Amino acid sequence: MRSTTLFMRTLMLAGVLSVAAASAHAACADDIAPQPEKGSWKSPKARAVAPADSATEGSTAEVLTPQAQLQLIAREAAKRSALVGAAKLLADAAAYDIEETRGATLPQISMNGTLGPAYSRYAGETLKKGSQITGTLNASGVIYDGGRLNALTQYRREMAGAAQYGLQATREQVVLEAVSTALERNRYRTQAKVYQQYARKMSCLVEALEQIVEVDRGRASELVQARKTQAQAELARDNALTTSRQVEIRLRKLVGDQANIGEGIAGPLTQTMEAGEIIRLLEQSNEMQQMRLQAEGAMRYAESVEAGQKPQVSWVANSTGGVQGDTKSLAVQGGLSVSYNLFNGGSDKAASAAAARRAEAARRQYEETLNTKTSRAFEVQELASGAFDRARRYVEVLKDSERVRNSTFQQWSQLGKRSLFDVMSAEGDHFNLRVAYVNALHDGYQANAQLRSMGGGLMRWLGVEER
Repeated sequence: MRSTTLFMRTLMLAGVLSVAAASAHAACADDIAPQPEKGSWKSPKARAVAPADSATEGSTAEVLTPQAQLQLIAREAAKRSALVGAAKLLADAAAYDIEETRGATLPQISMNGTLGPAYSRYAGETLKKGSQITGTLNASGVIYDGGRLNALTQYRREMAGAAQYGLQATREQVVLEAVSTALERNRYRTQAKVYQQYARKMSCLVEALEQIVEVDRGRASELVQARKTQAQAELARDNALTTSRQVEIRLRKLVGDQANIGEGIAGPLTQTMEAGEIIRLLEQSNEMQQMRLQAEGAMRYAESVEAGQKPQVSWVANSTGGVQGDTKSLAVQGGLSVSYNLFNGGSDKAASAAAARRAEAARRQYEETLNTKTSRAFEVQELASGAFDRARRYVEVLKDSERVRNSTFQQWSQLGKRSLFDVMSAEGDHFNLRVAYVNALHDGYQANAQLRSMGGGLMRWLGVEER
């Protein structure tokens, strides 16, 4: 009789365990992710990570294409940046420097006058006494200066051009920072969604194990382990959400609160540039053009310093008139003015040599920077290619991981051939692979954004007008 009762209890326990396991399989079926596709991740159905995620997706983000969203980021970041505003003022100042130098090549006319009491005395006898008015008109112009003013004007033009490229380079830096920040925010948002799905799966297992432990206290350790893993997944999700909100603050600082940027902005950044295109665009980049003009400007300045040591020939004319009492006077002079420094202790040669050395240093800095940036561009290209290659390989591994986790879960829930620890290990491996896949993709996106910025520039690539 006792053996019959024990047998019936065993059957009842097995039935309860089977029903609980089947319930767990049915409840968690929606959390089993589909096969990822190459080039993009198709997220499985999951509940919203947090209300803040959906709230930040405004109507603009729902309508605009990924290309249009990147253009919006570029425009807003360039418009709001104080650094861009400062660079624009410097470019304007450099343009005024051209006008100042060019004005020196034109005739110079000046006038001055005096009004006040006058008194003159000679040999003890007063000759004139009373108010006096005098005026002087001076005019001069350069006839020959060895090309000094022309070289100096050309130097100003080169520096103004360099300032314009500096303005565009500053815009590019600001836009790259904004795009990279948006991509980084999306990285952590996507991570949070993956961890949320992981936590959901562990929640299903916890619910099933709670039913099992009610009839089989010997499996309480499995429930503790499942709850611990669920708490770890939730902690990872919360950390990712916290980081994404911190990055969101930086993004809002760059683009403002009105620019609603969605998560689907990375599509145009999946294409990696070829090596030849990188070299061609790198030489035309704003920063390299700025350095090239600075080097050429230094050469023009050295020419102006050398020309200043040659004879300087100018024409001069002046007229002076005055009225004192009933007496009027007028004097007119004109002629040529020649100046040439015969000896100044060698300072002229030292100044010329110093300017020539600075010009050569600027040229070598340009060459070194070009070589350094070319090498860096190839490194970034390798980073982008390697990141997308890892992402493709993760896709293949995830397919096998999907099969393993499904099989392990079914063997545990339906056949009892696997332990809960096997199930959690398979789930942990799978979701860690998904996070690694997300990181690989975003590493590639950011590397490609940097490549575009180093080359022709993100603004030019996006078709955003540079003002």
